[in-house]
Amino acid sequence: MKIRVKQQGEKNNTLLLDEGFPERVLQMSFYLSLIIIACSLSYMSAKLTVSVAIGCFISLLLFKMSWWGIRYGVDKKRSQIKGFFLKVSIVKYFIAGGILFFACVFLDVNAVAMFIGLSIVMAVIMLKIVGSLLVGQLNKTVKLPSERASG
Repeated sequence: MKIRVKQQGEKNNTLLLDEGFPERVLQMSFYLSLIIIACSLSYMSAKLTVSVAIGCFISLLLFKMSWWGIRYGVDKKRSQIKGFFLKVSIVKYFIAGGILFFACVFLDVNAVAMFIGLSIVMAVIMLKIVGSLLVGQLNKTVKLPSERASG
């Protein structure tokens, strides 16, 4: 586990995200999706469970494809990075649109449950950023006594 220590003279940036942030978001979103799908099973409705599962799957897929596109585009230092991101975005949304189309045409889905599934990754990202901001704010306002003062 890599811990980042603030160097002397370094500016405190509360919106600075570490390199493991996307992987933690994906992992937390996956576990939250499993919990929500398990909770939807308690309603004894296949329609509800399938809708939530499809929404969660699409949400996780879109996030994974977006992160792959960003990493690949930046790592390869492509000269036409804007065109590459445009192509990845078009492919990504055609895949998601195709899955949604087939789900709506061939399956009986609940739109609200599917929206809940689709919003899982975005909710996790927002909650992680808000949590980071709150922790940063608390670190500024709450001062712990120094070790030299106590002994």
